[in-house]
Amino acid sequence: MNTIIHTIKQLFSKINFGKITFKKALKYGFFTVLSLFILFFIAIYFGFFGRVPTNKEVQHFQNMEASEVYSADNILLYRFDKENRVNIPYDSIPKHLVNALVATEDARFFDHSGVDIKSLFRVLVKTIIMRDKSSGGGSTITQQLVKNYFPRKSHRIFSTPINKLEEMVAAYKLEQHFTKEQLIEFYFNTVPFGQSAFGVESASQRFFSTTTSKLTMEQAAVLVGMLKASYTYNPVKFPEASKKRRNIVLNLMQEAKYITKKEEDSISDLPLVTKEKRLVRHVGKAKYFTEYVRGEMKKWLEENKKPSGKDYDLYKDGLKIYTTLNYEMQQYAEQSVAKQLKKLQREFDNEWRNDEPWAETPVVLENAIKNSSRYKRLKEKGISENNIRANFNTEIPMKIFTWDGDKQVTMSPLDSIKHYLRYLHVGFIAIEPQTGHIKAYVGGINEQHFQYDHVKTKRQVGSTFKPFVYTAAIEKGVSPCDMYPNILIKYPQYEDWEPKNSDWIYGGEFSVWGALANSTNTVTVQLMEKAGLKNIINLATKMGIDTKLPEIASLSLGTAELSLLEMARAYTTFPNYGLPTREVSIVKIVSREGEELPTFQVEKSKKVYSEKTAEVMVQMLGKVITNGTAASLRYDYGLYNDMGGKTGTSQSQADGWFFAFSSNLVTGTWVGAENPAIHFKTMNNGQGSHTALPVNGNFLRSLNNNPSFKYYVNGSFKKPSKEVLELYNCLSRKGVPSPPKDTVEVVTDSLIVVDPSTIIEAKDSIPEF
Repeated sequence: MNTIIHTIKQLFSKINFGKITFKKALKYGFFTVLSLFILFFIAIYFGFFGRVPTNKEVQHFQNMEASEVYSADNILLYRFDKENRVNIPYDSIPKHLVNALVATEDARFFDHSGVDIKSLFRVLVKTIIMRDKSSGGGSTITQQLVKNYFPRKSHRIFSTPINKLEEMVAAYKLEQHFTKEQLIEFYFNTVPFGQSAFGVESASQRFFSTTTSKLTMEQAAVLVGMLKASYTYNPVKFPEASKKRRNIVLNLMQEAKYITKKEEDSISDLPLVTKEKRLVRHVGKAKYFTEYVRGEMKKWLEENKKPSGKDYDLYKDGLKIYTTLNYEMQQYAEQSVAKQLKKLQREFDNEWRNDEPWAETPVVLENAIKNSSRYKRLKEKGISENNIRANFNTEIPMKIFTWDGDKQVTMSPLDSIKHYLRYLHVGFIAIEPQTGHIKAYVGGINEQHFQYDHVKTKRQVGSTFKPFVYTAAIEKGVSPCDMYPNILIKYPQYEDWEPKNSDWIYGGEFSVWGALANSTNTVTVQLMEKAGLKNIINLATKMGIDTKLPEIASLSLGTAELSLLEMARAYTTFPNYGLPTREVSIVKIVSREGEELPTFQVEKSKKVYSEKTAEVMVQMLGKVITNGTAASLRYDYGLYNDMGGKTGTSQSQADGWFFAFSSNLVTGTWVGAENPAIHFKTMNNGQGSHTALPVNGNFLRSLNNNPSFKYYVNGSFKKPSKEVLELYNCLSRKGVPSPPKDTVEVVTDSLIVVDPSTIIEAKDSIPEF
């Protein structure tokens, strides 16, 4: 390339334009054009414009094949395909189908090397000079294969010459490496036939409900006839046109001596008979998880190239992607989600009955309308607002999601939006804390109707943030038995902020462990002051929270909006005794040739808090389950093993959360409506212990009942050190002092000592917990 450019420069440097004659100008012009064409051809040959495969790529050229995702227990979860395509070997292609193709598309296929010079001259003379469009094109079967495999690119006014030359060069390269039979196989597996049928096997099933190997002569002629124009000669839509085209193919086969005149006549007289079959694409399993894997693979594709330096194609290169997900555990998770969310939806609908949950915030419905694809589509067409509203109020047939299965109904688009706004959603994840391996992943209630992944949704986390506050306080020297008053305190440094308890009960004192077990806001804020807000934010970030946390006091009560994924990541530090672990979804990627490719590098992490703090926190979070807000995990689900956890509920019970951990598994659940303004009316129904905890409970109980998974539930926590055990001398008193004089002990799940005179009515305040 550089040599040619240098030659052209030297050529022009020797020209004396003042004395040039016409003959010399013609000579110089010819050589200049010739040099530029050679340069242009070399650029195309070496793939400068991107489509021509390198010699190395040609050696590895194969049928387009979707990449596949497998679970840890070797179950096929998903195929990353954009098309209904089933690849078949050459041996499954009948001889009369090959003959029909060659006779119709490329009569000299077995004689040329990818480019048919005679056809090119015919195109030049008849099509271009004589403008006879019926004379046909000059592309060979191999050139058509290149066009199918490597889609054309736009190069403005140079698109046609560049694309055509690229296809010629690529066809020549393929012909040098593959047999004619292999090229026929590639061609039939890549060619589109319309109506979502890609490749001859899919087309055989779609139009004749048979396999390629069983195609009759007349059926083969129909399919080959469709190659000229798959829509125009579609045998289902246009049977007469398809029959005429079929007979043209049969005539070409007779002229090429593949069939006799008698055979042609007898087959041409046959009626065109089709037998339609609806093609069903691979639906897949664990769809929210495989979409997450697709996102991870997108990052991998940006960082990894083929040996040739070109990009991998997730939809063509047949990668085998092996993941961490255990499909049996995934089924337990999906069953648990379905069981709980169906029950919750019934409770939610009973609570609201005919009232609209968004009645006090009508902007919720208005935004849902304007964000709908229907509204945007009508708006783009320039339809007036009044007509759009009329459209939304017009009843039409549609299929809707219900917990009793999809239903075909007649409903207006507006009522459809209202129908879906009422649904509660869910996110669930289970992670091995030591490895970060994601073992189960449910991003919603139905992936077909609700594509949004709530494992990655960011919502207010409520009291599930409190363990970060307590960890920072313990790290600062606070002891689990230190006592703090359960009183209302105004904080002038935070604009007279006065945090309230969720139960509106005040008085007496709480130990640190008792305050965490019972999720007491007043004590939590005092501990935030002790630990320091910046220290809490720094620690939470080190534990795995990627979202930038706001430096505001209410953060300690969980007003930050975080994802289930990053919260579960942070909770891995507890069973890991201070060691954070990043989640892992892909463990191995294998090329179509069987070569194991590099995967993501897992960074080695360091402890983010001391062993002593870790032991204290494991014990305290264990008390949340044995004595606190998550006690139902034990008595409702029979989980009496070593476990820790934390419930959480956001403002107005819009979000319910629960995280649990054993020594070998961390599980997390979020439950809420799509919009936080839509929620349960009552705290009793909307709190995390009622909405989210049962999802974890049912899942963990299923693991506990299966001997293969007891490992995840039955492990024991490390025995605390003598120093830590001494810190818990207060446990004989359950973390709560004897009632002060003139007070009354109220028997509740919270084990709170109450002075009636300190109970405050706080109707104008929204609790944060």
